[in-house]
Amino acid sequence: MIMTTKAKEMMQAQFDRMCQQGMLFRSQVTGRELWTAYMEGFGNDPIFRDPQSSEHNCNTCRNFFERYGNIVALDGNMQIMTMYDGDTTDEYRESFRRMSELLRGKPIAGVFVETFDYLHKAPYEQTNKHAEDFALGISRNMKRYTEQEAAQFGVVEAGRVYTFEHFMVRCPKAFISFNAETVDAITARCREDKVQTERGLNTITTDTLQLVQDLIRQGSLLNGDAYLEKVENFARLAEEYKNVPTDKRDNWLWAKSYKYKYARFRSELIGTLCTELAEGKELTKACEDWNKRVDPANYMKAKAPITQQMIDSAKAFISENGYEQSFNRRCATMEDIKVCDILHANVGDGSVKPVSVLDGLKPTATRHKRSEFKGVETVGIDKFMRDILPTCTSVELYLQNNQERNFVTLTAPADENSKPIFKWPNNFGWTYNGDLAGKSQIREAVKQAGGFVDAYFRFSILWNENGRDICDLDAHAIEPNGTEIYYSTYKGRKTPICGGMLDIDMIRPHNIGVENIFWTDPSKLQDGDYEFFIVNYDDGPNTCSKAEIAIDGEVFQYEIPHRIEHRKNAWIATITIKDGRMASVKHSDYLKDGDGVVREIYGLQTCQFHKVRLVCLSPNYWQSEVGHKHYFFMLEGAKAPRSIRGFHNEFLTADLLDHRKVMEVLGHTQQVESIDGQLSGLGFNATVRDEVVLRLGGSHRRIIKVQF
Repeated sequence: MIMTTKAKEMMQAQFDRMCQQGMLFRSQVTGRELWTAYMEGFGNDPIFRDPQSSEHNCNTCRNFFERYGNIVALDGNMQIMTMYDGDTTDEYRESFRRMSELLRGKPIAGVFVETFDYLHKAPYEQTNKHAEDFALGISRNMKRYTEQEAAQFGVVEAGRVYTFEHFMVRCPKAFISFNAETVDAITARCREDKVQTERGLNTITTDTLQLVQDLIRQGSLLNGDAYLEKVENFARLAEEYKNVPTDKRDNWLWAKSYKYKYARFRSELIGTLCTELAEGKELTKACEDWNKRVDPANYMKAKAPITQQMIDSAKAFISENGYEQSFNRRCATMEDIKVCDILHANVGDGSVKPVSVLDGLKPTATRHKRSEFKGVETVGIDKFMRDILPTCTSVELYLQNNQERNFVTLTAPADENSKPIFKWPNNFGWTYNGDLAGKSQIREAVKQAGGFVDAYFRFSILWNENGRDICDLDAHAIEPNGTEIYYSTYKGRKTPICGGMLDIDMIRPHNIGVENIFWTDPSKLQDGDYEFFIVNYDDGPNTCSKAEIAIDGEVFQYEIPHRIEHRKNAWIATITIKDGRMASVKHSDYLKDGDGVVREIYGLQTCQFHKVRLVCLSPNYWQSEVGHKHYFFMLEGAKAPRSIRGFHNEFLTADLLDHRKVMEVLGHTQQVESIDGQLSGLGFNATVRDEVVLRLGGSHRRIIKVQF
């Protein structure tokens, strides 16, 4: 094609303006339709060589228009931009007008992208991955006609070199894909992003998105904080969508879904909740279903969802009944405790004496292992409180790694004259570090899934806490006789001689996954080594997994903070059994806070003895007996690492519990700041089996183990 360069320069300048919008698209106009409009713009196009080859009918230019001619962009007003919108010479003006009008009249079909792989093979120009832009099409070529061709065509001169200019544009590398994906795969994914964005915006109202944000801030959705930014971002998009004119919405959706990381919000976990609420699912049920999906073992920990009407009603009740200052709370200190108010009964001769406030010697910082205390004297908590504690001049507590959940802090009212809010006469409360003392996350998850957790000997695994590790991990155990227990199959034998069995087998769970192998009868355990490991059976994604071995009251926990390779054994531990009891154990490097491994909890180092400042019952047993009894051993220097709850619903008076949902949210949001000198230490629920090792001072020093 013989042309002036003005048309090419104008088209490149317009294409550059389109690229500056940051997004390029394909029109539904086909390349063939575009070429037809281009040629019709010239009317009777002059013949160049023969009737089939007019001056503008060029195969090279035709290939350009058919592959790249329908590229469009969107301006700030969501109007279509084309490469043919600028002014050009009279020769091309009508063709460009026709093409521009055609493209502006049709909707967008998809995004534009070209692959480096195609450009590398195309006859456009030599390519380099480090180039800043790439040629889409051939810019020009030259030809010298022979005497035979000159005689045939008549209009060309033999021996003369003709330069033919062709339409092409240079495209920035931002619109070139350098990976192995095909253009069809990329455009299909982007098209689905647009469809999903549109469905989400048309299904989920802005009111629903605001409600979900409120539920997250209230603490009604487990792990909701991890999704808050996503909901807020999609809510802003939904607000903008409401104000977009109907005739511009399709273009707007293409623009907004372009590389939008939340394009598939509706199909994600949080989007499912939003959709359920938007479609009319009952609020409490929707929240409960969410919490079960996120954490089936701990879904009951979430705060009940509340409405504005509930909040207004609770505010009125608090104001009318003088509770305005009662919910301002802080950590309690020794100065808050009146010894005459903290009593325990039946001490020695039956008289009532104050619970000991002990100012004994500071303990040494000697590191110990729990196994050192296996042979020490063991007593029940009642005997300790009644017969032993009153005779002590000092008490030191051996802090174990597995006692993190036992940490508890006493709380007090900021205004000691404020109206009591609890079921008992005093206004003191307490908050554990986590839920009930001594509970294992893995144990609870296995129990929730129906597994047997009270066995003498147990091996359990857990994975997919993040909801993204959807894979098939398998728990394996090999008994001394070679029997391998795994996914309901016993390698080599139909029935394990040692009595072990697997009762939970999960395959690619979408929530938390668990598996459980256990032995109930120690008399059936053969002497020898029991080996435990985890296998990634299907090569699915796994970023972190956990395991737990429990035997005869001993619990070992493990964490694998990386991917387990396909069909590779992640060895956990080997337990050696002798006469039905654990004789020794070999741990993998995945052992978490193992025996003798020192860590810091509440500012105190484990595997050491620490001075006990105060031994007392929980406040609900100071002047009365209300609910479950707890035993508190407050430790010198113990300090909560973060703010804690000031109260819990189960402590509140009946009239306040009429507003239980609001109170639950209030308790979650009204945090108490951790301070120096706070009364923190270990707490033990009288209804939960547990034990603690104490070093006592008095007429003689001794170490005992107290069981609850």
